[in-house]
Amino acid sequence: MKKILITLVALVALTTAANAQYGNAFGVRVGAGSAFGAELSYQGFLGDINRVELDLGANFGSYNAVSVAAIYHWHWFLAGGFGFYIGPGVQGYVVEKHLGLGVGGQIGIDYQFNAPIQLSLDVRPMWDIFSTTGAALNYGAALGIRYAF
Repeated sequence: MKKILITLVALVALTTAANAQYGNAFGVRVGAGSAFGAELSYQGFLGDINRVELDLGANFGSYNAVSVAAIYHWHWFLAGGFGFYIGPGVQGYVVEKHLGLGVGGQIGIDYQFNAPIQLSLDVRPMWDIFSTTGAALNYGAALGIRYAF
């Protein structure tokens, strides 16, 4: 009986939390392109539609790389839990002793489930304004999954 009561309380709590407006999210972005393989990702709302995304990325495959990105989003809530966002940003990186700094942006869609889970799909082109490798354009498309709180 005690287990049933705990389960019911947990379900009520999850349902209540699912109906709340989430303001922040933390999780991972995994993608492909000339950018980095995986990132720890944080999103925080700055107002009704504005938010910031901060990412720390790493790739330890065919080359070693570490990156940090900051993106400003204008975010619009669409119907049924869907959202659309676009905004400018910067990204710094180190690739096998080579440094780089890029400017660009991000455009994507996200979906907020009736639970504290958010999925996103986006594209992030970055143009190097400083690079010791000579590269001009870095890009990547990524799938994100985050815990919303």
